[in-house]
Amino acid sequence: MPDTTHYATAILDDADRTLVRLEKLCCAPGRSPQMTAIADDLAVLRRSLSDFSGAQPEADTIIFAMEATGARIGRLQVGCCAPARMPLYADLLTSLTELQREVNAQVGRGH
Repeated sequence: MPDTTHYATAILDDADRTLVRLEKLCCAPGRSPQMTAIADDLAVLRRSLSDFSGAQPEADTIIFAMEATGARIGRLQVGCCAPARMPLYADLLTSLTELQREVNAQVGRGH
Protein backbone atom coordinates (compact mmCIF):
# COMPACT_ATOMS: atom_id res chain seq x y z
CA MET A 1 0.00 0.00 0.00
CA PRO A 2 1.64 3.27 -1.02
CA ASP A 3 3.09 5.16 1.94
CA THR A 4 1.04 3.21 4.46
CA THR A 5 2.42 -0.32 4.40
CA HIS A 6 3.83 0.03 7.91
CA TYR A 7 0.51 1.36 9.24
CA ALA A 8 -1.48 -1.44 7.59
CA THR A 9 0.99 -4.03 8.87
CA ALA A 10 0.69 -2.70 12.41
CA ILE A 11 -3.11 -2.84 12.24
CA LEU A 12 -3.04 -6.40 10.92
CA ASP A 13 -0.50 -7.42 13.56
CA ASP A 14 -2.88 -6.12 16.23
CA ALA A 15 -5.79 -7.94 14.58
CA ASP A 16 -3.80 -11.18 14.52
CA ARG A 17 -2.98 -10.85 18.23
CA THR A 18 -6.61 -10.07 19.03
CA LEU A 19 -7.76 -13.12 17.09
CA VAL A 20 -5.32 -15.31 19.02
CA ARG A 21 -6.70 -13.96 22.32
CA LEU A 22 -10.26 -14.46 21.11
CA GLU A 23 -9.56 -17.99 20.00
CA LYS A 24 -8.01 -18.85 23.38
CA LEU A 25 -11.20 -17.68 25.11
CA CYS A 26 -13.39 -19.64 22.71
CA CYS A 27 -15.41 -22.54 24.07
CA ALA A 28 -13.66 -24.74 21.49
CA PRO A 29 -10.08 -23.39 21.40
CA GLY A 30 -8.09 -24.75 18.50
CA ARG A 31 -11.15 -26.32 16.92
CA SER A 32 -13.14 -23.46 15.45
CA PRO A 33 -13.20 -23.53 11.67
CA GLN A 34 -14.56 -19.97 11.69
CA MET A 35 -11.59 -18.70 13.71
CA THR A 36 -9.28 -20.43 11.25
CA ALA A 37 -11.16 -18.85 8.35
CA ILE A 38 -10.77 -15.40 9.90
CA ALA A 39 -7.04 -15.99 10.35
CA ASP A 40 -6.86 -17.02 6.69
CA ASP A 41 -8.84 -13.92 5.68
CA LEU A 42 -6.43 -11.69 7.59
CA ALA A 43 -3.46 -13.36 5.87
CA VAL A 44 -5.03 -12.74 2.46
CA LEU A 45 -5.69 -9.11 3.40
CA ARG A 46 -2.07 -8.75 4.52
CA ARG A 47 -0.82 -9.99 1.14
CA SER A 48 -3.31 -7.86 -0.78
CA LEU A 49 -2.40 -4.74 1.15
CA SER A 50 1.33 -5.32 0.76
CA ASP A 51 0.84 -5.60 -3.03
CA PHE A 52 -1.64 -2.70 -3.28
CA SER A 53 -0.51 -0.18 -5.89
CA GLY A 54 -3.16 2.41 -5.15
CA ALA A 55 -5.40 1.61 -8.10
CA GLN A 56 -9.13 1.95 -7.52
CA PRO A 57 -10.10 -1.51 -8.87
CA GLU A 58 -7.61 -3.07 -6.44
CA ALA A 59 -9.01 -0.95 -3.62
CA ASP A 60 -12.53 -2.13 -4.40
CA THR A 61 -11.41 -5.77 -4.32
CA ILE A 62 -9.57 -5.29 -1.02
CA ILE A 63 -12.51 -3.50 0.58
CA PHE A 64 -14.89 -6.23 -0.58
CA ALA A 65 -12.59 -8.78 1.12
CA MET A 66 -12.57 -6.67 4.30
CA GLU A 67 -16.36 -6.54 4.25
CA ALA A 68 -16.56 -10.32 3.88
CA THR A 69 -14.14 -10.77 6.77
CA GLY A 70 -16.14 -8.32 8.86
CA ALA A 71 -19.33 -10.26 8.10
CA ARG A 72 -17.66 -13.47 9.25
CA ILE A 73 -16.54 -11.78 12.47
CA GLY A 74 -20.01 -10.32 12.98
CA ARG A 75 -21.66 -13.73 12.61
CA LEU A 76 -19.39 -15.14 15.31
CA GLN A 77 -19.98 -12.13 17.54
CA VAL A 78 -23.76 -12.39 17.30
CA GLY A 79 -23.63 -16.11 18.06
CA CYS A 80 -21.15 -15.74 20.92
CA CYS A 81 -22.38 -16.56 24.38
CA ALA A 82 -19.61 -14.88 26.41
CA PRO A 83 -19.74 -11.17 27.17
CA ALA A 84 -15.99 -11.16 27.93
CA ARG A 85 -15.27 -11.80 24.24
CA MET A 86 -17.40 -8.93 22.92
CA PRO A 87 -14.61 -6.30 23.16
CA LEU A 88 -12.31 -8.56 21.15
CA TYR A 89 -14.84 -8.85 18.34
CA ALA A 90 -15.24 -5.08 18.43
CA ASP A 91 -11.45 -4.65 18.24
CA LEU A 92 -11.28 -6.87 15.15
CA LEU A 93 -14.04 -4.92 13.44
CA THR A 94 -12.37 -1.64 14.34
CA SER A 95 -9.14 -2.87 12.75
CA LEU A 96 -10.96 -3.64 9.52
CA THR A 97 -12.62 -0.23 9.58
CA GLU A 98 -9.25 1.50 10.03
CA LEU A 99 -7.84 -0.45 7.10
CA GLN A 100 -10.85 0.36 4.93
CA ARG A 101 -10.46 4.05 5.67
CA GLU A 102 -6.77 3.91 4.77
CA VAL A 103 -7.41 2.10 1.48
CA ASN A 104 -10.14 4.58 0.58
CA ALA A 105 -7.83 7.48 1.41
CA GLN A 106 -5.20 6.05 -0.93
CA VAL A 107 -7.61 6.22 -3.87
CA GLY A 108 -8.98 9.64 -2.95
CA ARG A 109 -12.17 8.47 -1.31
CA GLY A 110 -13.00 9.31 2.24
CA HIS A 111 -15.64 10.24 4.71
